[in-house]
Amino acid sequence: MDERIEAFLKDVLALEGEDPSVIREGVRAHLVAYEKLFRDAETKRRMKDQAAHAGHMLCRARVVEEIPRHKVTSTAEHLKLVLSVIDRAGEVPIEG
Repeated sequence: MDERIEAFLKDVLALEGEDPSVIREGVRAHLVAYEKLFRDAETKRRMKDQAAHAGHMLCRARVVEEIPRHKVTSTAEHLKLVLSVIDRAGEVPIEG
């Protein structure tokens, strides 16, 4: 698995237990940062937006993959909140 994606997961898991508004803002900030990493890693100028979108989708997929591992725990509920923030961010492009 891509180290950037694992780092994203670690960062959003670290928000567990915070106030929901803090979680939402933190997830959005992390998503912007990781999308930028993917955008910056792409060497072809016209492919940068696609690279950022791919990073977004990989982060989302990793969160989805992690939810069943925590079934009926507070971590699963936290990850579902994280997923909802990611999905809303996908509706409107994040500038970064």
